[in-house]
Amino acid sequence: MMVPMPVIIAWMLWAAAEATAGPVAKLPLPVAKEMAAAVLALNRVLGLESWPAQGVESCLDRGGLEATAKDVSAEDTKKCADTAVDAGFPELGKSYVIGIPMAGIGPVTVFAIGRGQAEGWGAYSCDATRPKCPPTKLGGPSKQAKRLAERYRRACADKATIWLPAREGACGEGPSPAQETP
Repeated sequence: MMVPMPVIIAWMLWAAAEATAGPVAKLPLPVAKEMAAAVLALNRVLGLESWPAQGVESCLDRGGLEATAKDVSAEDTKKCADTAVDAGFPELGKSYVIGIPMAGIGPVTVFAIGRGQAEGWGAYSCDATRPKCPPTKLGGPSKQAKRLAERYRRACADKATIWLPAREGACGEGPSPAQETP
């Protein structure tokens, strides 16, 4: 029995498309949970988002209201952040790194960027009243993905950004996170 030529061509085109498509990238669930938990833990300990309004006390001394407010140094922020990650995040530094952009008054936000098996994924801080803040695929079309990619790009360009466990290897490896897929 002879197979018609259009069927053979269609099969060949399908096979070629499947071979070049590659596997669908999916963040391993344990890494996704840990990445989100690390961002949440750092938000709490640094007093970011609305955690202070929820009655959570920060380990940073920001002083009192108005004239008695204090700027928080990078060293104080790093010490405080280290207390949160000491709680045990075994994939930190292996599957993801944490970035803490700094302003003149102290830490601004927290985000995580995937490495290794989690490359291309990230998570960033969200309000304490949200039920969860799951990781997102960098370079995706969503507003969250674009926001995260922009924060990452800016943090990499700013030497004041605190990186956990360290700055080495946090930026400049692999494709640019700001690149969007067409």
